[in-house]
Amino acid sequence: KEENSMSKKKATILVVTIVIFCLTFAMVQVFAKEQKKEIKITICALRDISTTTALDLLKESDFEERTGIIVEANLLEYAPMVQAHKMDFMSGAGNYDIVAIDQPSLGLYVTSDWVAALDFYVNDKSLPSIDREDLIPALLEPCGIWEGFLYAIPMGSYGNLFGYRKDLLKEAGFVDSAGNPKPPATFKEFYEYAKKLNNPPKVYGTALYAHKGEYLSYDVGSYLWSWGAGFINGSDVNLEDWPKYHVAWDTPQGIEALKFYVKLYKEGLVPKDSLNYDHTRFTEVFQVGKVAMGLMIGEAVGEPMENPDKSRVRGLMDYAPMPGKLRADGSIAPPIPHIGAHSLAINKDSKNTKEAFMVLQFLTGKDIAKEYILRGGKPFRFSHFFEEAYEKYPHMRATRNNMPTGKCRPNIPEYPAVSEIFSTALHGVLAGEGDVEKVMKAAARRANKEVLKPSYPEYY
Repeated sequence: KEENSMSKKKATILVVTIVIFCLTFAMVQVFAKEQKKEIKITICALRDISTTTALDLLKESDFEERTGIIVEANLLEYAPMVQAHKMDFMSGAGNYDIVAIDQPSLGLYVTSDWVAALDFYVNDKSLPSIDREDLIPALLEPCGIWEGFLYAIPMGSYGNLFGYRKDLLKEAGFVDSAGNPKPPATFKEFYEYAKKLNNPPKVYGTALYAHKGEYLSYDVGSYLWSWGAGFINGSDVNLEDWPKYHVAWDTPQGIEALKFYVKLYKEGLVPKDSLNYDHTRFTEVFQVGKVAMGLMIGEAVGEPMENPDKSRVRGLMDYAPMPGKLRADGSIAPPIPHIGAHSLAINKDSKNTKEAFMVLQFLTGKDIAKEYILRGGKPFRFSHFFEEAYEKYPHMRATRNNMPTGKCRPNIPEYPAVSEIFSTALHGVLAGEGDVEKVMKAAARRANKEVLKPSYPEYY
């Protein structure tokens, strides 16, 4: 009996031991699974070549496997993207961990408390470095810094380059002494070239990026600045003889610039559907050979024109700095291209801000710089400029030379509302709804009264 009792006790102990072992093993497995739990980071950004290239490189890398971070992206055109952001911000849901901010909207996103400052993560030595010294200050400062704090990192830059068909300029006799195509040096020459090259519907002298909304404001910026005007005095321009924090497109110089811009459309020197040109349509009209020259958006320059699967003008395009404004004394003012970037920022309502920063760092990082550029991404780092890139994309030299004299749109919080008034009014003028000067001066009065005066009453 004693032996039987001992055996039972041993069996009981063995069963209990096995149960404890199994429970412990199961708990360890659950804990390990929790530790390896995948975190999803969702991005809502602009559908452009820079963003898609960087995302492709992330997916091709071991980033997701190494970090356990799964990246999903919702890529949209500009207006739908902004709308998606605002719906998420207003709800506080944090559905999008990373958002793209167009340069002039930085102030709005920051002062509305929609995005988180990045300095804490940048200073965390356990996280990957953003290699800040490699980021081009002319882009980082207006596109990512607000009142001394870092809120966003440029994803892909944009800026006007003057693009032209070498073959068409030669045929029209626009050549230098050596017989090489000679792009226009001034806006006066630009207009004269456009008239001579214009042969619709086969080919148009130039094109406008005139879709209603920020597209149109972007396109007009270089014209306003070149004529000595701007959008908001005290922000993108500083005019001594004009009130601060008043719009600056209704100055005499601004009205002159707008008349020049409208004249290109009214005289039929651009395709009639230019009023609907967003990134995609503007690029396509050059790709199919329908436009001879123009102030090209960065998205359309380089790879899209040289891609044999998409472009009929491969090897026919060349690039130069923008035309300058001819001064009264006969000299030519330096070109003022439009520069900027769509930067990536972290939604303040994100549930995984640390992981979001890791994704942001990879997409904008120095480690992928070479492949990012060779695949057509737009530069925002010093390391994006190298000999192999110059050989593959000759426009890269002109892009780098453009940056020192370039300008950005205002990034004060009121700019998006001012721009909406501006672009709506100008789009109406282009569509035949009124006189340039009358309509645009009325739009200026409205923007001053409804948007700028309430924010800056001391200047009124």
